Amino acid sequence: MKRVLIVDDDFAVLAALRRLLRRQCQGEFLLDTETDPLLALARVRRHRYDVVVADLHMPELDGVGLLALIGQVSPTTVRLLLTGSTGFEDARRAIHEAEVFRYLTKPWDDAELVSHLRAALAEADAVSLAAL
Repeated sequence: MKRVLIVDDDFAVLAALRRLLRRQCQGEFLLDTETDPLLALARVRRHRYDVVVADLHMPELDGVGLLALIGQVSPTTVRLLLTGSTGFEDARRAIHEAEVFRYLTKPWDDAELVSHLRAALAEADAVSLAAL
């Protein structure tokens, strides 16, 4: 079964995403969440995740830094950034430093977010096949 990890320091955001994904994607993947980016990185070191979605602004380690580290630890993990920021510099950093697959904004449209997540899961399948 595929695994998805969502990292956001805001409990309310994580709860909303869990509700949405359980309602829209039940049975498509295992969903884990984490509020601490350093604990999220430890999870990625222990488990294989197909997709990681991270918030940009978090204490200790921002989403771009986290996703860049995840790319080093688990290069086949597809990475998405979820942020309230729409600044060009943030997008540039996400693409160049963390090689994000998609840059998603808050507030999100439910159908659009689910569509992007499913696209990331399809990309994870393609990356896994290419690695064989």
